[in-house]
Amino acid sequence: MLNESEEFDDNLHEEFRSLWDQAAAIRDENHKALGFANYVAADYQQVLDALLEQRGKRQRFLEWGSGLGVATIMASRLGFESYGIEIESVLVDFAMELAETHDADAEFFVGSFIPDGFELDIEEGDEVFRTVEYTEPAYDEMDMELRDFDLVYAYPWPDEHGFHFSIMRQFANPAAILLTYDAREGMQKQIVDENIESHPDA
Repeated sequence: MLNESEEFDDNLHEEFRSLWDQAAAIRDENHKALGFANYVAADYQQVLDALLEQRGKRQRFLEWGSGLGVATIMASRLGFESYGIEIESVLVDFAMELAETHDADAEFFVGSFIPDGFELDIEEGDEVFRTVEYTEPAYDEMDMELRDFDLVYAYPWPDEHGFHFSIMRQFANPAAILLTYDAREGMQKQIVDENIESHPDA
């Protein structure tokens, strides 16, 4: 794992580009396999830029729907304590292999990122279109709760941004940040309780 004081240099950028290429190769070779049907890769450069912005300000990172684990692995290599939750076990297996290849301390868990007790707030526009709700949450296996994380990243399905933020509003630390990537709008950042006076560098 990188020390937080280390600069982000060209060598690390090359390592990440190799990681992105390896993940793309795994996707291309397995795109028809069970477990890959709903896998969609983000723009990893935008994810990296967002992580660099939060480096040194946030400590514990969680990726919802971590897929092949690219964002979680990058976060680990940048000095975050990093975890990923993914519903498809085959993707978790690949993510753990990639983490080992890239000397990342990232941890991955199979299950749902939706905590027990979550309630849709229809008045706030919460709707679930493709996210699976009936799978057991991964938090018990992690021996952690959502409130233990100060930086959460997700790539929501279209029209599920409100649903993701509603989970954060109900269960996350009020000062935590939710990063969401959208292919149409790019990377977005939200503090759970916008009434909290944020850290000057948040």
